[in-house]
Amino acid sequence: MQNIYRETFEQIHASEQLRKEVANVPKQEKAAFRYRISKAGLIAAALALALAGTVLAVASPTLWWWFEQKWEEETGSSMTESQSLVIDGLTRKVGESVTSGDVTVTVDSITVGSSQIWALLDVTGWDFDRDAQYSFDRMRAEIVPDPSGGQHGGAGYGLDSIGITREGAARMLLEFSATISTGNQLNRGDYALEIDLNDLIRRRTGGAEDEVLCEGEWSFSIPLAAESLSPTITIDRVQVLSNHMVWDQATGKDGGALEGTGGKSHPAVATLTNLQITATGASFYCDGLMDRLHATVILADGTEVENRGGGGSRMEDGGWYVSFDWPVPLDVTDIVAIRFGDAEIPLN
Repeated sequence: MQNIYRETFEQIHASEQLRKEVANVPKQEKAAFRYRISKAGLIAAALALALAGTVLAVASPTLWWWFEQKWEEETGSSMTESQSLVIDGLTRKVGESVTSGDVTVTVDSITVGSSQIWALLDVTGWDFDRDAQYSFDRMRAEIVPDPSGGQHGGAGYGLDSIGITREGAARMLLEFSATISTGNQLNRGDYALEIDLNDLIRRRTGGAEDEVLCEGEWSFSIPLAAESLSPTITIDRVQVLSNHMVWDQATGKDGGALEGTGGKSHPAVATLTNLQITATGASFYCDGLMDRLHATVILADGTEVENRGGGGSRMEDGGWYVSFDWPVPLDVTDIVAIRFGDAEIPLN
């Protein structure tokens, strides 16, 4: 599968001006939303945890290059062979095309994780400017059937230009992330990713209105079965200290509070159940005392990788279902610990 990526993306190029513009883009806060987007940018939304990260790299010669650059950006080191094999195993060729008017959109390939998806799109039939950014005016991305089974959950997605191929096709990367409170995994069920795209646009900067290039509709239904599955680490129950403080009031023999004795505060203990760590993220159920902070995995060589997205869903019992997304797929067998805030959990 690695060869598929290399063959598919080896022809992609972009201008030096576009490279410089992307290099100057600051980190941005991103938030999750449920199944709809306008202007096809990364969307903001109302989930308990915000998606956060950097804008996608533009002008990658290959998608492999993009994953490698993302890895180096997050860790400061080169991607290992085991990490490469994980990405290969979660990726498959699609090659499905839809034409509307003069424009053809092709879903070239897809990488599917437990709750995350990366999909590569090629757009042809237009004279694209290598210095411009392209997208779609309206977009819908949805998993069917609903992996949350009508229960608490949600999703967020975004579509970004990543360059123009030598043949003149505009190449785009769709990223999709779901919060699935049922614990179902997208690569372990009979699911499909539905994509609806409307009206090809050229993005304008400086507040100018985007230019509609070609009106049309392009719709896809892509099965999500992965080429192979990576292991899942599961911890049934674990307790961690929280930054939340609880107050203990001094009590008498009858259990009542003693006047004038004051009390003391101490960190609350949060209970996490069904903690699952996969190649593309982590999830768990927890009581209301859990800090809604970032998750960080520690690899065997000491490398730390922090989440770059996630979501949360309030449950009927007052607790939370929480999920975190890794910026790129990880080799689960190389993870030795996970940290939530200051609370580190060894995975021996």
